[in-house]
Amino acid sequence: MSRLYGILIAICSLLKDLLGSYKLSVKGNIHSMKNTLYLQLLLCGLLLTDCTSLFLYWIKPSGSFQESKVPETPDYSKQESWAALPSIKDDSDEVPNSPEFKNLQDQAKADVFFVHPTTFIKGEGWNAEIGGNLIVYGISPLKLQASIFNESARIYAPRYRQAVLYSFVDETGSGEQAFSIARRDVLSAFEYYLKHYNKGRPFFIAGHSQGSMMLISVLKEYLDKGKVSNFVAAYLPGWSIRSSDFSNLKICRGPKDIGCYVSWNSKKWGSQLSDFALPAERYVGGICVNPVNWTLNSSETSKEFHKGGVGIGFSHVDRNYVRTKCQGEMLQVDLPSNPDYESRRGNKKNYHIADYGLFYLDVRTNIRERLEAYFSKKTKD
Repeated sequence: MSRLYGILIAICSLLKDLLGSYKLSVKGNIHSMKNTLYLQLLLCGLLLTDCTSLFLYWIKPSGSFQESKVPETPDYSKQESWAALPSIKDDSDEVPNSPEFKNLQDQAKADVFFVHPTTFIKGEGWNAEIGGNLIVYGISPLKLQASIFNESARIYAPRYRQAVLYSFVDETGSGEQAFSIARRDVLSAFEYYLKHYNKGRPFFIAGHSQGSMMLISVLKEYLDKGKVSNFVAAYLPGWSIRSSDFSNLKICRGPKDIGCYVSWNSKKWGSQLSDFALPAERYVGGICVNPVNWTLNSSETSKEFHKGGVGIGFSHVDRNYVRTKCQGEMLQVDLPSNPDYESRRGNKKNYHIADYGLFYLDVRTNIRERLEAYFSKKTKD
């Protein structure tokens, strides 16, 4: 049955692409072959129903959340409970195929605690077990996202009982219970990191999507309350982070600010909140720090200021490639059509999977800038 739904989703996405290629012209002959084909495709698409609805039906867990069916709690004293550690070879050690990129974790003066996005798309339960590879649609978030830190920081990325993708749209309470399990794990992993791995080194916090969502609790519990003093900055793209989430922790408003956080949600230039599957309230009120100039709610930045993106192929840098601007909660990105940065599920207006990749060199450079600012301040103090 799951194979059948997968096939239907693929067909549905193809139909949407085909339908997008035909414009019904009121000036043309209604009986023309072009318009007839358009209508036939439209009818076929209606029969198959909306792609997003079909996809959500396919990934929905078969029953409600049950605590008794939650996978075993991770033990963060064990190596297998971590997706990335400086002591093991993993995808976060990778660098794009260019001599300017080097994995320098063995000499890095800082750490990053990185929480990966959702890779548990469909399953019987609401939370994933921690084993297995972290690949989604053929994409490794450790390679395409966490690796962005490997020039300046040692990478610590916990495995956690992430909530299944459907949790984001669930309205029964099961999804929130699943997120609670995931949140508990991330807090536990961070506590273990501080006690056993950090050893007083400056550290970044970073995540994406569900990972960024989970890290709100870490920031609230440890950073907003001032429990640690060696925090550099947090990068939290792919989720709406609101200033009201924190009492004391501030938004970074410049490229060298420290002790603060940034977030952005990348969308196609001209798109609206209504263009996406998640309810609009998931985005409303979220901050937008432009990852090209690192200012809050910035005006447009031209392509010449874009340092460079690295796509899914991870083979080269696309320099001076996009213009950007923050518009409300969204980072509008003017991107040439390129499947290396686009959604794997057919929504070409959503650059969610490329929140880091579009600005790979911009973020990598900024990590270095903020770390230099941290050490400069420490020297003066």
